[in-house]
Amino acid sequence: MPRSKLYDENTVLEHAMHVFWQNGYEATSVRLLEKEMGINQFSIYSSFSSKKKLFIKSIRKYLEHVRQNVYHILLQENAGMKELEFFLLKTAQKNRGSETSRGCLVVNTAAELGGSDEEIAAEVNGYFNFIRDMLKKVLQTAVEKGEISPDTDIEKQSAFFLGVMQGLSVASKTMDPGQLNDFVSIALKQIK
Repeated sequence: MPRSKLYDENTVLEHAMHVFWQNGYEATSVRLLEKEMGINQFSIYSSFSSKKKLFIKSIRKYLEHVRQNVYHILLQENAGMKELEFFLLKTAQKNRGSETSRGCLVVNTAAELGGSDEEIAAEVNGYFNFIRDMLKKVLQTAVEKGEISPDTDIEKQSAFFLGVMQGLSVASKTMDPGQLNDFVSIALKQIK
């Protein structure tokens, strides 16, 4: 008869997500995961089958996290340039030492692993596609509201702003808020 789990899989997955986010994939040992998740190695492998599969599920959990806690303003039905500008400036003004000083789990993963693992790279690209699609919708709404030119190349601009967001994620680890604000204002000026 199979043993019942004495833990909530969603809760331990959230703990794992934070461990990977803080330390990266390679530097996160199973022992550290055991400690932070509050379950033993047997339970980790029983529920997730491998560290890599746990990491992939952690990236998916991170996507849920950012949808609810980070990108909610850009996911609003009528989000346009005002919301994009607000989001980028708010991101630039967040203090180092906060959760955001860790950067983005997915950007960090892309920097750490690149395309060295196909499954992880597919998750990373899926996340970036989510961001690009969100930005396309925001920019299309901005065109419809008359906030930017109807001639705006939505495809290219959404790819550009995806790069801006990735850059902010990395730059926020070391740059001061003034430099980050300059970065954002130059990025926004090119589309107006």
